[in-house]
Amino acid sequence: MPEPDWLAYTGAITGIIGAVAGVAGAITACIALRRTKELKALDLRLELRRMEGTLQSDIQDLIPLLERAKTSYTRLAAAQGKFGSGATEEWISQWEADIAEARELVAGSTVLDIDCTGFSQAALEARLVTVHKLQNQVGKFAQKYQDSLAVDCHGREQLRADQRALMQAREGKH
Repeated sequence: MPEPDWLAYTGAITGIIGAVAGVAGAITACIALRRTKELKALDLRLELRRMEGTLQSDIQDLIPLLERAKTSYTRLAAAQGKFGSGATEEWISQWEADIAEARELVAGSTVLDIDCTGFSQAALEARLVTVHKLQNQVGKFAQKYQDSLAVDCHGREQLRADQRALMQAREGKH
């Protein structure tokens, strides 16, 4: 039994509709992919700007932190009568190496002022990794000298306690 003509036309029409829908779907997918890449790049740029801003602030705070730590350490060492000791000389020697490296970081922080709007996604990712490594390096310096300040604070408290005990002992002898 032969097929009716309308059935042949229906198959051809649905085939054309399917092909058009497939092409439209492919075009939509391409547009969505491009848009997703643009949004990903925008997210990377925003993250990079945020990290660079934080890094610049941390770098600018680094030298004053190291200076405060040195002042605190040397004053405490002098108060404890340990200023000329080998431990103090070693600490100051390490501090001098660290301050030189910190100054290099400060001088190199001008690299952070680059406009990244034209960077590719791969370039943005590479720059993020670099900024993250610098942030870790600055964080380690900062933590080292914040810890040093905390130790000095404890040392000052101990020195005050020793002084109070000495004064109480003297007052008790009179």
